[in-house]
Amino acid sequence: MKYEIYIDREALIKRINQEYGISIKELTFIPAGEVGYCYIADSNDNKRYFLKYFGDSRLARISAERLDHYLFLTWQLHNKNILPNVPYPIKNISGSFRTDFENQPLVMFNYIQGEVIGFEDPLSDIVIKELGTIIGKLHKSTPELDIQGIKAEDYGIPFEPEMLNGFKAMESITSGDSRGKQQLRDMLLPRRDEVIGYLKRLKELQAIARKIDKPKVLCHTDLHGGNMIRGNSGELYILDWEGAILAPLEHDLFFIAWEDRFWEIFLPEYEQEFGPAKMNADVFGFYYYRRNLEDLTDWIVRILYENTTDEQDSYDLNGIEEDCISGWPYFEFTIGKIKTRLKYH
Repeated sequence: MKYEIYIDREALIKRINQEYGISIKELTFIPAGEVGYCYIADSNDNKRYFLKYFGDSRLARISAERLDHYLFLTWQLHNKNILPNVPYPIKNISGSFRTDFENQPLVMFNYIQGEVIGFEDPLSDIVIKELGTIIGKLHKSTPELDIQGIKAEDYGIPFEPEMLNGFKAMESITSGDSRGKQQLRDMLLPRRDEVIGYLKRLKELQAIARKIDKPKVLCHTDLHGGNMIRGNSGELYILDWEGAILAPLEHDLFFIAWEDRFWEIFLPEYEQEFGPAKMNADVFGFYYYRRNLEDLTDWIVRILYENTTDEQDSYDLNGIEEDCISGWPYFEFTIGKIKTRLKYH
């Protein structure tokens, strides 16, 4: 989260010290991510850790359901040297990868020295090339990993009721509500029919994807610059594995398949590791539509029911504008472009 809720830091430090047998002297809030609250934890013996407290938001509860499985997964990726450059959980004194604080999950990770790639600029050619190799290795490694309990893609649209209920709730927003809620209403309510049309198209693509039922590989599912760090020694780290599932390879590749650089830079490196990539434009389309509408729903729910500051509302409204609405005119264009490129792949 970009803005910290109130947390009793003294109690949190005491809990960490008890559960991990270390002496934390200071916590520094990091305004990053969409799920949970992140901190740098500095110990009295000059060691540094990365701390994530999940809290009780809708997204945090969804992530917590998968927590044990994805923590074991990242531990495997690191310790089996499949992808050594991933953050891995630190076991507590009981041997568990997680602890609770105020009845919510708390996880300690190794700290990675480096700079977040971030969202400000497009990914560089160098990063795209490296990602081709990394994601190729990840997908190829699926048989080597204990993936028991990892969710498999069912092409569901679980957010549909919350999205529709959110639009219904916008009808009742008045001048007495927060500025963020009023702005949300004014931004989205006039476009409800348009959004419902995108939902209908998503269901058409859902039916196609389920009929094809492609082979599944282990996917990260959230490959954007905010989830990447360039380490101080030059290595590229992939962060935030909470959404990892077994899915068709398109689930990871859709983040860049719309770019020419995907075909010219990423794909040769990917296929050198993984082998020939058998891709389907309609499956890509399913992920473009679903991710957009899922993100839209997450921000709607936060603004309507969870946010406590104008600053967080403003951040989320900007996300809706830049990451959701801006993409609506390009859905079908992107699918058509991928279909054309696949003819020559």
